[in-house]
Amino acid sequence: MQDITSEDLFDRICSYLRLSGVPLQRDSILVALELVKEILAGDTTDVLDRIIIELPQRLQIPELSLPLLCPLVNRGSIGYQDE
Repeated sequence: MQDITSEDLFDRICSYLRLSGVPLQRDSILVALELVKEILAGDTTDVLDRIIIELPQRLQIPELSLPLLCPLVNRGSIGYQDE
């Protein structure tokens, strides 16, 4: 297992949930604690990878919506307006 403490692991799970838009309520905290317990009990070497894989299977995490990187191309924006 990576050199990570249980407090760090729980903090990372809570941060991941908070940044994903999942409210930190009783149910989500209990799921996070159960996941920490399972990870610490197992022989997992890729702890953070397992968190990323397991959490969406256990909790309803909203889809990530990214903003547009650039404005839509408009024919008028490059000088070829329909006349």
